[in-house]
Amino acid sequence: MTLAARMAYAWRTMTARDRRRSSLCWLCPAVAIFLAGWSASACGGPTAGTAHDPKLAFRLKTTDGRTLGPLDYPGKVVVVDFWATWCAPCRIQAQILEPVSRDLQGHGVQFLAADMGEPEDTVRGFLKENPFPYPVLLDSDGKISDDLGITALPTLLVIDKRGGLRYLQPGLTDGDTVKKIIREAGS
Repeated sequence: MTLAARMAYAWRTMTARDRRRSSLCWLCPAVAIFLAGWSASACGGPTAGTAHDPKLAFRLKTTDGRTLGPLDYPGKVVVVDFWATWCAPCRIQAQILEPVSRDLQGHGVQFLAADMGEPEDTVRGFLKENPFPYPVLLDSDGKISDDLGITALPTLLVIDKRGGLRYLQPGLTDGDTVKKIIREAGS
């Protein structure tokens, strides 16, 4: 599915309330397209391969009542997709990540989705219609995303096998780039 088709699908599936909340997000697709191309070059940027950062040791409640975070998956590459239910580009990113997570299942990679700044009941309601194939974390107060400096959605975070930050970029990231980053992170 092309990026344009994914964006059209995301817009069609949004409720009127979602559209109002994301009216400022019309700039997001253009920025996201720019960042998707730029993010491939950022993979080896200054954050890649850095030593373990205490900020990456976060744990959050999940929609199924557990408490999880990157350190719960030692020796694995951890991919965290920061998103929100009202964010149309986030829906596109989720569609990109789903087949990647399926293809890499059992290959030393764990995917997590971290909803940013929304009440649990809002997220649960969204997930009834749009389930994720991996755990969904709840950053309802936005503290973790603030600590990590996340100011735009979607934002993809990749932590390497040693617990170091490998990738942290806002905007859409295509499947091939995600797979490349995961390989470089030690999967």
